[in-house]
Order: sequence, then structure tokens, then C-alpha cells
Amino acid sequence: MAMNERSAIWPWKGDVPPHLPRPDNMPKAFLLPGDPGRVDKAAEVLDDFRIVGQNREFRMGVGTLDGVAVGICSTGIGGASTEIVMVELAALGVEVAIRTGGMGALAKNLALGDFLVVAEAVRNSGVATFYAEPGERVLADTGIVALLDASRGELGLPGRPGTCATADGYYRAQGRPDRPHGNGTPAILDQLAARGAEGIEMEAEIVLAAGHALGMRAGAVLAVHAHRLSDGWLEDYDKTQRDLLRLGAMAAARAVVGR
Repeated sequence: MAMNERSAIWPWKGDVPPHLPRPDNMPKAFLLPGDPGRVDKAAEVLDDFRIVGQNREFRMGVGTLDGVAVGICSTGIGGASTEIVMVELAALGVEVAIRTGGMGALAKNLALGDFLVVAEAVRNSGVATFYAEPGERVLADTGIVALLDASRGELGLPGRPGTCATADGYYRAQGRPDRPHGNGTPAILDQLAARGAEGIEMEAEIVLAAGHALGMRAGAVLAVHAHRLSDGWLEDYDKTQRDLLRLGAMAAARAVVGR
């Protein structure tokens, strides 16, 4: 098959992926927020920042930090779109992938606005089963964990390393009701907490599992924007998002240069 012809098995057109925008010069490290709207906020953290483009939920930008190229690409919500990002970035030569997102806390000693550096994701996502064997632990790269937590400390941001769970849905899958004034299923959260999960979100397990399977160094840092035990919600999320990107970018740049 000619290089400019697509295959249903690997539907790239030559070296152009079917989903992600592609910059002329591909950074070795990428931050992965879920929301496309957060990609533009990287301009507040990275130098020489520019938007590469957007296709569907995948918005991409590139910039530099301390002279090191760092990319940012939104994953959209959930495991299916996150898998696409991880596979296509890996095929484009990306070596470091760090999810920068939010979570609902399940631990009493985490407060709204804290940052959880994910060391492990308890097994819960169906998408991740295609990248990690049954019973296999899904761990973040230990070097990325150390860099993220060191960056968090340097910035004076509250938080710590810990464990999260990734849900394949937002409402029933996270124990929420599926209609106003419904009861929900809080036992789902109790079961995840009993297995060690200190927070719940929708993408980290896929980033870590796919990253490991694809030979990338993968990690995640999650801001507590909701607290499922106290039913708290962080309304003013702007500074937290900016801090999330800043500490993620610091770790990503240092991972590339080996610091």
C-alpha cells in the first residue's frame, strides 16, 4: 500500500495521525488535560506558546519551559478518547506523558485545592484492560512521580503522592444519581476506597497503563476540585488549573533533560 493511502488496520495517512493535530517539531513530553479549553491556559505557563490545531476533542499546543519543548493535548472525557491520544502520541515519538486533571477526593486528609500525585491507579477501567494484564498493578513511572512531587513542593502547593481510581462514566459509574434528587450508589465509592483509592476521575489509569505498554514514561497529577465525602465543590478553579499546568510542565521539562 502506498504511503499516502489509508489502512483500516492503521488508519494513518503516511505519518499523519487520523485524530491528533501534528506540530512540525514534536516535543518529547506532553501534558494531557481532559478539557480542550484548558489547553489555551498553557500560554500562562509556557514560553513561545502557540496552538497547533484542534480535531474533535483533541486540541494541541506547544511551547517551551526553560528552553525545553513541552506539548499539551486534551484527551476529552474518558478512556476511549484518552487511548487514542496515548497511542498516537507514542507513534509520533513522544516519550513522557503526564495527565493534568481534576478528581473527586475519597480521602479525609485531602482538601479542596490539594494536588494528588498519582503513584498507582487501582484497577477499574475497562479500556485499561487492553494494556495491562488481569491482576497487574497500574503504576506511574517512579521518576515522573518524584519529579511531580518535587515540583509541587517547590511551588508550595498542598498535596502528596497517592492512589486514584478511574471510572468509565461520570454519573452511575461514580456513584452519582442519574436524575435530579436521585439517591445514587455511594457503595461504589466505598468499595473503591476500600481498595485504596484516594480519589476518583476518568483518565489516569489509561494514561498509566497505555504509557507503560507503549514504552512511555507516564504519570498524573490531579487537583481536588470535588470532595465526595463532604460533598464539597471548588467553584474558583482558575488558579488551581494554572498551578496544575505549571507543576506538570516543570516535571515534564525536567524529565526530558534528565534532571
